Amino acid sequence: MRVITLGLSLLVLGFASLAPASAQDCADQSQMGLDQCAGAAYKKTDAKLNKVYGQIVARLKGDADTKARLVTTQKAWIAFRDAECKFLAGNAEGGSIYPMLITQCLDGLAQKRIEELEPLLVCEEGDMSCPVPPAP
Repeated sequence: MRVITLGLSLLVLGFASLAPASAQDCADQSQMGLDQCAGAAYKKTDAKLNKVYGQIVARLKGDADTKARLVTTQKAWIAFRDAECKFLAGNAEGGSIYPMLITQCLDGLAQKRIEELEPLLVCEEGDMSCPVPPAP
């Protein structure tokens, strides 16, 4: 039993490092309150990710092939994200903390995805390693 408790504690600490400050500083420290804070943080991050993704799609308006590759990549990333979070939170599955761990993981991976996509919006003219054309 101690091993399970220790393992769950380590899992929670690991996810806490991915958690945004708003979830850690949640006024309502009940599990429901923490779930709501994590959900609100993820909703904000997801909106930012969708905005960045939409900006890239808009820049690729005249390039159907590159846009199709972006869509394929994003779908694969979403599948990875979902599988990764289920894997990382798997030890808590069925427990009351599981939804919060999933949401915090989704938020952390979405933040990383934003960090990967944002540089594509500032590529220099002629940069062949960047598939997104510079802003007009």
